[in-house]
Amino acid sequence: MKNNDRYFVPEDEGYEPGSNDEVLKNYLHITSKEIIDQIEASELQRTELELEDIVEQDQVFTADDICMFHELWLGDIYPFAGKYRTVNMSKAGFPFAAPNRIAELMQEFENNFLNRYTPCHETDRNKLAYILGSTHAELIIIHPFREGNGRLSRLLTNLMSMQAGMPQLNYISIDRTKNSDGFDGYIKAIHAAFAGNNEPIQKVFYKLLQDSA
Repeated sequence: MKNNDRYFVPEDEGYEPGSNDEVLKNYLHITSKEIIDQIEASELQRTELELEDIVEQDQVFTADDICMFHELWLGDIYPFAGKYRTVNMSKAGFPFAAPNRIAELMQEFENNFLNRYTPCHETDRNKLAYILGSTHAELIIIHPFREGNGRLSRLLTNLMSMQAGMPQLNYISIDRTKNSDGFDGYIKAIHAAFAGNNEPIQKVFYKLLQDSA
């Protein structure tokens, strides 16, 4: 592992030749991390706009929907878009779910979170913060895809927030490049959720809802 800010993937496969193991194999054969980041960001904006028109106010999300969102976003970039990862992954010493358990865990995620909390019509801000925060944290902990899990989890909570009549969330307070302290607190809240304590992530999302209102 080169540093604690990057994912650690034990398998030395899946990178674009000439990218110094910084860019995953992609249809565009891009080797620049900066360029691929820009393309991913642009495609995410497009996906968000498309989903605003596609997603219904009373829609119950499913694990298949999560895969569809991922493919809609990254399908023109990566061959693995919309498919559960097949490699082990960890970040800063924190291990994500083993690949052979992802399908099972995503079905549990659908049963315990998506079926329970979507369509999301909660109007109490404190309860909504709990719903969004716990759902977001659970998907992060599973980390079902090879790339884009954090952004996809934010996309999902945005869609749930809009179902609840709220605007898209403003994530600046937990943006690593713009608020390192807020980002560190967010990561600690994810770890707390992994240990069974959702109160910290609820507080994070309560502030996000306040900042977005």
